[in-house]
Amino acid sequence: MSIKLDEYEKEVIGIAEEISYYLQKSGATFADSQDIAQDVLVKILEAELVLPFDKLRAWLYRSAVRAYIDKYRRDKHYHEILQREFFTSEQVLVYDQDGYEELYQAVADLPAKYQHVIDLYYFQDMSVKEIARWSKLGENQPLPRTQTVEESTRRERI
Repeated sequence: MSIKLDEYEKEVIGIAEEISYYLQKSGATFADSQDIAQDVLVKILEAELVLPFDKLRAWLYRSAVRAYIDKYRRDKHYHEILQREFFTSEQVLVYDQDGYEELYQAVADLPAKYQHVIDLYYFQDMSVKEIARWSKLGENQPLPRTQTVEESTRRERI
């Protein structure tokens, strides 16, 4: 029984699509499942293995599941590092504490366009140029908007 190379390639691509779908059902994102399926195909090409078709399917699935587990563990480890290094209690901002309900309410009462600029400038630490580029405002508009909001909230608090 001989399989033409074209048929063999079609079968392998079909298995790769099955693997991608299986990984998505297991919780992987579409992009991750596509990447893992592609990596497994590259791995078998680099290994130059000649396996019967039934064993090839099992090998590809096993390799894909291991790759997904490795990626999951790596992502979890990176997340733990980020939480430990960057989200410490020393870096909690003053406005994240209790007693700042008045500030939250003042910002909530603002029009949406002002809320957005305030959020980007003060809470997301974006520069005026970044805000202008991101929100398609002129480069001179974000700063006056923040100043207008500061003045209006100051007047409301008094």
